[in-house]
Amino acid sequence: MKLSPKDYEYLWTDHEVNFIFTSSYLFPKFIKQDFVLIYDWKTKGLEFFLSKDDHQKLAKEGITFYQNKFTKWKENILSQIKKGKELIIQTNNKKTSSLTPSELKQLFQERVQLFQELGELYFYTEFFVVEKAEKMAKLSSKLKKMGTIKLRARKVLNHFYNYHQIFQPYIEEMGKRTLREDLMWLSHQEIIKILNGKNIPPSNRDKTYWILAKKNQWELLQGKETEEIMLAFHRHFFEQKNKQLSGTIANSGKYQGTVKVIRTLFSDSVKQEILKVKKGEVLIANTTGPEIISACQRAGAIVTDEGGLTSHAAIISRELKIPCIVGTKIATKTFKDGDKVVVDANKGIVFKV
Repeated sequence: MKLSPKDYEYLWTDHEVNFIFTSSYLFPKFIKQDFVLIYDWKTKGLEFFLSKDDHQKLAKEGITFYQNKFTKWKENILSQIKKGKELIIQTNNKKTSSLTPSELKQLFQERVQLFQELGELYFYTEFFVVEKAEKMAKLSSKLKKMGTIKLRARKVLNHFYNYHQIFQPYIEEMGKRTLREDLMWLSHQEIIKILNGKNIPPSNRDKTYWILAKKNQWELLQGKETEEIMLAFHRHFFEQKNKQLSGTIANSGKYQGTVKVIRTLFSDSVKQEILKVKKGEVLIANTTGPEIISACQRAGAIVTDEGGLTSHAAIISRELKIPCIVGTKIATKTFKDGDKVVVDANKGIVFKV
């Protein structure tokens, strides 16, 4: 498989996810786009890249979407948010040991389906979809409503992204019954096949590099070729020695402080990440979300790799009245904990001092 890093843009890295998460993320709208997912087992990070061409197509599509389809989208996503909250409550109250095999399978499939259906709707809030729409004054009222709904959807999705909160109770019970310890590193389709009596080889995906990409028809790629592609992408995107980064001004102002980098963690470890940020420090993250709101509240400024004017970081920084720059692409790769930086959100730049 030929993949040239120069044809792509780095989006974000999700840490401490597994293959159930990954396979569920491949919902219909997502797999139509030219994405590349690279898993680095040593850092436990799943890196997302999107082709430059598809980025532009999606940004144009976003304008049409918010002009013509917003009302129906709003109705659908609010319905899925409600359903997601109900499934979260059911998961917390359900004892899995008393479930029949068919009940266990059904409950697992319901959660995968909600993940995918809500994820498909949430996709239209991503920065690479809304960035052109954000520049159109006539769409500002719809995008403001979208931003509020996006935060509500993210709160629900975070439960599904975190394996321990939604899937683990069912997977542990399945593991006991099938005598397998690798289920979390299988796709949801493979798990169902096992429950239906099919023979699926053991998975080592937690201890190896792998790639999923549209150009490979979403077939898993492992081995030497995977490492070569990963190294090429890392050299192209992450080994640049930038002294200054630029991005989109989400809230103006100027601030100098000490950096704390927060990784995007979809596990209970996020609690420790949040506690790293002390009062007045510069919070640098791939993105921010409701799960790290307390860290945002302590920060003197916020800088993110991704996002636009309707991102969580942009919205919360305006509420907190602190400088914020979003969409710097590689701030989390450029700066490290303890660096002294200036966040000049009047000019849209951040640099080390």
